[in-house]
Amino acid sequence: MIDCKCSFDMTLNTEEFGCEKEQLVTRRAGPDIACSSEQASSRCKQVYAEFKAVGLLAFDAEDDLLKTPASVFAKIQYGGLLGLGRNLNEPADEVSIEVVDNIYQLLEQAVMRYETCSNIPYQELVDSMTTFKIKRKKRAAS
Repeated sequence: MIDCKCSFDMTLNTEEFGCEKEQLVTRRAGPDIACSSEQASSRCKQVYAEFKAVGLLAFDAEDDLLKTPASVFAKIQYGGLLGLGRNLNEPADEVSIEVVDNIYQLLEQAVMRYETCSNIPYQELVDSMTTFKIKRKKRAAS
């Protein structure tokens, strides 16, 4: 079993997004998500690092979990993936993408279009990151 930490675990933990390479694991701290493919994990790490490079700059934040709220990292992950999904759709589609069913396939499509992860136009995804709204948790009725 390959046990690579998932770079996009925030999105997968909500069960709103999915990935064919996700693998539920149990760690000391409790349930977690790993990647079943070293190649896919490596690509996701690279893409997330690029998302953070443009996203943290846009939020005027730093890559420090003690100084930057988790919500900023969530907006970077969600907004980046959704923005990439919109970017890959033909402009004529006019489809509003609200979730990513398969992160692995989304990144496969991106590599097919842009040839490498480095060629993805990350700067074009910033608006999607900064405008992403985190859904509030519903309170249980008393």
